[in-house]
Amino acid sequence: MLKNNKGVLLVAVFMIIAVVSVLLGAFLFRNIWDAKNTLRYKQGIIALHCAEASLDKAIAKLPADVTALANVALTDNNNITRGEYAHTIAILDMGKRWKVESWGYVPSQSQPEAVVHLEAHISKKDLLDSFWDNAIYTSGNACINGTAFDLNGDVLYAGSLFPATLNPANFTGTATNDMSIAPLVKLDYDYLRTVAATQIKADGSDNVYTAAEIASKTPPLPVSFWFDQSDPNPANWIPNVVYVETDLVLNGDIGTIGGFLVVVGDVISDPNETTSTTINGTGYIDGCVYSIGEFRVNGGGGIGLNVLGGVWSGSDGVLLNGSVDIGYHKPYMDAIRYIINPSSILQLISWRKL
Repeated sequence: MLKNNKGVLLVAVFMIIAVVSVLLGAFLFRNIWDAKNTLRYKQGIIALHCAEASLDKAIAKLPADVTALANVALTDNNNITRGEYAHTIAILDMGKRWKVESWGYVPSQSQPEAVVHLEAHISKKDLLDSFWDNAIYTSGNACINGTAFDLNGDVLYAGSLFPATLNPANFTGTATNDMSIAPLVKLDYDYLRTVAATQIKADGSDNVYTAAEIASKTPPLPVSFWFDQSDPNPANWIPNVVYVETDLVLNGDIGTIGGFLVVVGDVISDPNETTSTTINGTGYIDGCVYSIGEFRVNGGGGIGLNVLGGVWSGSDGVLLNGSVDIGYHKPYMDAIRYIINPSSILQLISWRKL
């Protein structure tokens, strides 16, 4: 009887050992599998960064240089190589459109354990007449609410118009849908910021406005479209170029502000920035507003908000609420176009992971 009990106990011990071994094996296998998956994920992220870096390098050297690159090391801040990248550039329309294919490899192009392949379309959009000929130009929707608005000039939009038909009692012009104007043409922001920095006003301040300056309203924004009217020929007068490095949010009675207001935020260091313009209240804008985000006006009171010049906005569109008057003014547009003469820059139109 004792021998039988010992035999049963021995079998039970072996069974427990077998079960524990299976569980430990499964646990060990799971950990090894998770570690491999984590490594693959990490390598994939690094390869994506390499491919994106290659894409950025390709855009930076266009349009002058369309040569391919291969086996280029990507290093971190400690000069340690994290991977390699390559790219090719195909000319789709000379000086205007290109297709870039970029690759990221980890640890190297010759012995890749992770590869990411991207395809991107790059464009340099011309500043056509249509860019300068509208009271409102938006690569998004144009939403105009109520009946208190007065819109004198054409409207060009890439998205939709709300309402679909504007009341002719409030609208003098033509509304045209053109999907080709999306995305909004990117101007040469470095150049415009340089112009704004060299325009020194009577109070000693320049025309570059930081987030802190906009929040404190110090120094004040210019009150006229013109910066320099000293030339006897008005065709040579120089407009204010007001470069705003944050959202431009104005509340209450804003009085009169003027110039070519370039509301772009920190696009020089963050190209994906979509800074917007919001005006709540009353006042007068003597000039033109370029906002790569939304242009929103909530006009108040009987005076409302008045813009003489024109408005450009990005994919977030234009939204007009309340009492708002916007009028196209060709002399201002011509001054920006021919005196300031901003140019467009290359921009990423679309990209995908292949």
